Amino acid sequence: MWVKICGIQDPDTACMIADLGASALGLNFYSPSPRSIDVAQALKIKTAMSDRDTALVGLFVKHSLIEVKSVCNELDLKIVQLHGDEPPEFLAELVQSFPELKIIRAFRAKEPDLSPLTDFLTECDQCGKRPDYVLIDAYSPQAYGGTGHVAPWEMIHDQYREREWPPLILAGGLTPQNVAEAIQTVKPFGVDTASGVENAPGIKSQDMVKEFLIEAEKA
Repeated sequence: MWVKICGIQDPDTACMIADLGASALGLNFYSPSPRSIDVAQALKIKTAMSDRDTALVGLFVKHSLIEVKSVCNELDLKIVQLHGDEPPEFLAELVQSFPELKIIRAFRAKEPDLSPLTDFLTECDQCGKRPDYVLIDAYSPQAYGGTGHVAPWEMIHDQYREREWPPLILAGGLTPQNVAEAIQTVKPFGVDTASGVENAPGIKSQDMVKEFLIEAEKA
């Protein structure tokens, strides 16, 4: 099971989580978020992680194409997560500059269906570039993720299994207590958490991260 722990803010936490076995670490560049960092902080994390294989994922919300490209260049990012309202053309232009870049496109799901995702992928096919992965988070009108709200698992599973869509990463209120059930219900490619393994916004708990990873693997 691919597991990303998002909202990493310092090198010590990054190395601790990588050594526990996480697949990827999320670096949040959305300044309104309590988990945000700047490029200077991200470079320190990247340097500390130089002897580890754990992937670093840059998370962007409503950033311009120029801003995303700049950060990709400075950090040599291999994966980005677009968590705002970036259109299909944004993805297509990004991979023109970085052909090897993997793109995770996030959606905030709410009942009754995933029609925004359906429409988006149709437009992507017209542009010639789909996201490499789709991340589905819980819907919140106040925030772009990290809210602790749980996504509608049954609806996601029922709609996703019927379609040939990119691999699914499930997010939204995942904790050590519910991640196994979430995986068993939705059957995603991977899972993603931020607040679910924190003592406070941005402050990761080693015990909670360890338990989350164990439960995800068991599922």
